Amino acid sequence: MVASELTRLVDTAAFGPLPLLWLIPALPLAAAMLNLFAGARLGRAAGWLGTAAVGASFVISLTVVNQLMGVAAEERLYVQHLFDWIDVGSFKVGVDLRLDAISATMILVVTGIGSLIHLYSIGYMRGDPRFGRFFAYLNLFVFFMLMLVLGQNYLLLYLGWEGVGLCSYLLIGFWFDQVANVEAAKKAFITTRIGDSAMMIGLALIVLRFGTLDFDAVFGAAAGTLTGGAATAISLLLFAGAIGKSAQVPLHVWLPDAMAGPTPVSALIHAATMVTAGVYLVVRSAPLFELSPVALDVVAWVGLITVLFAGTCALAQVDIKRVLAYSTISQLGYMFLAAGMGAYHAAMFFLVAHSFYKALLFLGAGSVIHGMQGEQDMRHMGGLARRMPITALTMTLAAFSLAGFPLLAGYFAKDIVLEIANTNERWGFYVFGSVGAVFSALYIGRMLFLTFAGRTRSEAAEHAHESGPILWGPLVILAVGAAGGGLLSSNPEGLIARFLEPVVGLVPEGTAGLAEPAFVAVAVVISVVGLGVAWWVWGSGRVDWLAVRDRLEPLPRTMMAGWCVDRGYDLLVVQPGKALSRIVAFVVDAKIIDGAVNAVGTGVQRAAQAGRLLQSGFVRAYALAVFVGAVGVLTYVGLRA
Repeated sequence: MVASELTRLVDTAAFGPLPLLWLIPALPLAAAMLNLFAGARLGRAAGWLGTAAVGASFVISLTVVNQLMGVAAEERLYVQHLFDWIDVGSFKVGVDLRLDAISATMILVVTGIGSLIHLYSIGYMRGDPRFGRFFAYLNLFVFFMLMLVLGQNYLLLYLGWEGVGLCSYLLIGFWFDQVANVEAAKKAFITTRIGDSAMMIGLALIVLRFGTLDFDAVFGAAAGTLTGGAATAISLLLFAGAIGKSAQVPLHVWLPDAMAGPTPVSALIHAATMVTAGVYLVVRSAPLFELSPVALDVVAWVGLITVLFAGTCALAQVDIKRVLAYSTISQLGYMFLAAGMGAYHAAMFFLVAHSFYKALLFLGAGSVIHGMQGEQDMRHMGGLARRMPITALTMTLAAFSLAGFPLLAGYFAKDIVLEIANTNERWGFYVFGSVGAVFSALYIGRMLFLTFAGRTRSEAAEHAHESGPILWGPLVILAVGAAGGGLLSSNPEGLIARFLEPVVGLVPEGTAGLAEPAFVAVAVVISVVGLGVAWWVWGSGRVDWLAVRDRLEPLPRTMMAGWCVDRGYDLLVVQPGKALSRIVAFVVDAKIIDGAVNAVGTGVQRAAQAGRLLQSGFVRAYALAVFVGAVGVLTYVGLRA
């Protein structure tokens, strides 16, 4: 069906609750406005209002998605026109919401995970003097992300895209009384703008090429008219935006520093909003990427490089939240690796599974930090399993899931990506992707055992305590998803694969590579052995891991610094930029531009001062001048005659 036909059917009973689609983003927006202007007077109720709004959006999302699944697979598309936005000549853009398999999956993740993070935040942010404003920003974050994934055209997507960038800036720097938080917020905003600028150029090329930004019109016309070179240029420019927003190499540097914000913000950014936007953009734009094998290869290789790079960085971090930050960067790399191989269904399944266990890990880390009175350094933790049993159990489940432990959600998510590489003879992707899986098991096991195993290593750990129900309640719910998310398995018979197939298709399964029993055995060995080694080194107490770290210096210090990429940017970009700015400000502007203007003024002033000598005010001087002038004129005339 075309969009106009679908819009015409809004009033028919056949669509049931689907006309309520607009309420899904509207409710968080309304709560954001209320909390922004009245949050201080609402007090603690501001948190419950924000949570209820996102929770209601989740309920409506479940309703409309259930209604969507009730129709034939090829007809699962609903477009709701709200109002006209731009109407200039032949270029028209409407505020239209699109519900199909991709956006349906995303709104369930955003509202479902988002509502749990909101609930958690009520307890975590209790007592903060700007409690209401925090929930206003949090609700606004969810609103923009929902507009991003529900938009029917690239302009509406870009509105949400820039909106989540704004909200990340506001929330990362929420505690702006600390300079480091402000610097982290600026870094996130500026770094992602680099990718966003390239993406905007890509959207301009789409307008020039097709005269529209509507998805259906662009994708329908692209198949027959877009050449390889143009498809590559547009796809790579769009992917540049995804690199920035999803923190892939080389624009990954903002995400570890973004841990300066409150922990619920980190959970929301990493699991339900912001960084998942890049994966969504590539999957949504699959018809364009499919026209350019070069672009798909770039997507896959950037993802694979990021998997390995961020995995090594995570191995050396001592801040529990920075371990998880680099983990997210690495896990997102797997999603882009899947998308680059054309396995968009696998990328989406990985996104869903990752949202469960990564939200759980961040909220669990927040519970640990809360119980440790603000301490985030894992070197000062240890032995917390006895003091925080619920947090320890749920985080263990999430960590094992991320490590790919058999039958947990992460096992199915990671292995479907590697299996596609294996059966389709993408040997480089399979081998190095498996190496990345080893890193995953090692760094997450290290975090888990340094935090919860062994003896306590500080006074704060000695007096740590379990968090209240409002904090551990969401952990228990997310643990169910981290454990049972594999039921949505992305294999060709899985629920998500069948749901997404009409939109993104499936990658044909090859017959090469390791036989399935051998492949499964390798996957299990990677997970179990990786976790076992992590326990032996960091959890058993039999290895002096601090001494090992010291002997390996400067490698651990270099890895902890992210292989000095930030330092490289500082030397190659930041410092030259500052030097150029100083030259422009104090030489070009002050000396040349201002100097030229001042020189004109000085010349006029000196001419005026010289002219004042002729204006003495004495009549006899003026009469003498007239006489001398007359004599001069007469003399000149006489000589001429």
